[in-house]
Amino acid sequence: MSLDLKVLYEDEEVVVMKAPTDEELVELVYKYIKSKGRPVTWKELREEFSGTAGEDRLRRALSRLRRQGRVVDLGGGRYATPDTPGVLEELEERKRRRIMREALSAEWRARWRRRRLQQRQQETN
Repeated sequence: MSLDLKVLYEDEEVVVMKAPTDEELVELVYKYIKSKGRPVTWKELREEFSGTAGEDRLRRALSRLRRQGRVVDLGGGRYATPDTPGVLEELEERKRRRIMREALSAEWRARWRRRRLQQRQQETN
């Protein structure tokens, strides 16, 4: 994907382009993720925007897109737009797994407390 940045100077060996502003970078990152049509990894984003924006600016752009709800974090350094095929299903599955983990964790805590209570009762008898 071409970043379509303004060319400041060009000769046979070198092309110098104007770096995007923060707002432009947000839009460029969004367009890049959207154009892929699949989840994009952090590594891919870094490679695409190396020389254009540093990692800090890239992270800020991603954070801004996530806050706006235009991009979702799928975990494992993967990002996608909410309308990317399969993303909503993956988010629902992650939510279901988290709920199950929390329920199991609560169950194990309750068992542990019952055992400790039984041990204390046996120690006092």
